[in-house]
Amino acid sequence: MTKVPSLTNEQEKELEAYNGLRQYDMAMDATEMYLDRDHPFALRPSLLLQLQAEAVKGIELYPGQWRVGTAKITHSDHNPPGPHLVENLVTEMCDYVNDNFHEFTAFYLASFIMWRLNWIHPFSDGNGRTSRILSYLVLNVKLGYVLPGMPNIPIQIEANRDPYYNALKAADKIYVEEHRFDLTKMETMLRGMLARQLLSVIETADGEAD
Repeated sequence: MTKVPSLTNEQEKELEAYNGLRQYDMAMDATEMYLDRDHPFALRPSLLLQLQAEAVKGIELYPGQWRVGTAKITHSDHNPPGPHLVENLVTEMCDYVNDNFHEFTAFYLASFIMWRLNWIHPFSDGNGRTSRILSYLVLNVKLGYVLPGMPNIPIQIEANRDPYYNALKAADKIYVEEHRFDLTKMETMLRGMLARQLLSVIETADGEAD
């Protein structure tokens, strides 16, 4: 990872927070576009590159590019594939989602994106943030509307990452041992988080929210 020189830790944290808001807005703009019947959904690698660039703008010298070196994932024993495989694997991930978009559930598709993008780890930085916002984008598009309520799923994961890490590890383990996709734990996590997000709407309607 080639960071912008002379950037302090405090400045980097401030930029990450600011970029996170811009990345979310970009994802919601894309969601609104895909909900328009004139723009049917198709997941493309270019969208990933745009979202990742937004996440690391001002932090990395070359945002929005595939990594060129090896990668190590925090809180995981998984060793991501070599950089020469990244672009093809991302394309395969997108094709899998597009080919099965109407057959699989919203929770499965969102879980697959969140796990698989982390597994590939295509960027030198911002993989987790981009996987979570892309997962949320796909969840919204598959359901057919922008989900109301706060805290939304990305914010809940940011506040407590342990369930997220555990779900990623569970999917990794099954993939290594059985060579198949099993996102059950991730789906359960997302189901619970969405329930909390939507409950906030009911509480607001009842006048219970702060």
